[in-house]
Amino acid sequence: MARILILLHERERPGHHHYLIGGLAEAWEQQGLEVLWAYGLRERPEADLLIPQVNLTHLPPRYLEYIRSYPAVVNREVVDIAKRAVSTHLLRGDEEYRGPVIVKTDCNFGGRPEFRLSHRWPPVVGRLWQGAVRLAELATRQPLAWQRVLLTYPVYASLAEVPAGVLRNPALVMERFVPEREGDQYVVRYLLCLGDRVRNVRVTGPTPFVKEPLCPVAEEVPQVPEAVLAYRRRLGLDYGKIDYTLHDGEAVILDVNRTVGRTGTPAARARTVSLLADGIWSLLPGSR
Repeated sequence: MARILILLHERERPGHHHYLIGGLAEAWEQQGLEVLWAYGLRERPEADLLIPQVNLTHLPPRYLEYIRSYPAVVNREVVDIAKRAVSTHLLRGDEEYRGPVIVKTDCNFGGRPEFRLSHRWPPVVGRLWQGAVRLAELATRQPLAWQRVLLTYPVYASLAEVPAGVLRNPALVMERFVPEREGDQYVVRYLLCLGDRVRNVRVTGPTPFVKEPLCPVAEEVPQVPEAVLAYRRRLGLDYGKIDYTLHDGEAVILDVNRTVGRTGTPAARARTVSLLADGIWSLLPGSR
């Protein structure tokens, strides 16, 4: 029986059902695979395949050392998914670009995983820290100058309107804001992948920040742009999700995630698991 080891961060809360991989693991067990879970690096069980599920933008060196000690690893080379590493449309601030600009955190998912897992602060301390940041911004008139966590990504009409503090904040980046539109709706596309299996969907919503959990219908799109597939190959993404749009016919990469959340409706999650689960066999050494 082949054994799969799934590695999570040592400060991750017990349980894995808030990640898509929880549903995938159940499917693998039904197929006769053994699945083990490790929270942190204290143990090093033998496994035929290691799947890092460490929900941080940059994998810490000690996690990298642990991961690279295994011969077969999913996403072995995908160690940094910061916007500065994966974005295809970053702005420095000195370009001639005259279109709208979106400000994001360099870290994934608004910087929240780093804030949650990299510190042992209780929630009340986090709220106090956010309050102190807001007071500092008001006192110095430098919006976004000290923000490391963003709950939403602000959009500005031009580079000239972006607060000066953004350029001095290493936690933030600027990108060209190039959404996909369909009438009065915004469109975002998701490529979910595991080995040789993929699911490609698109969702729509009335605001630029289209999120799959808030959209009742995810439309299947069989044709994946070759540019997105090529991007996946360059990145070495065995398992994960690529968010993208099509703007004037060009694929624009929005985000990369190697720890996919358990998003969407129950039916959508079941559909994703059913389409992706068998992809594990293409990653297991010596399997069919």
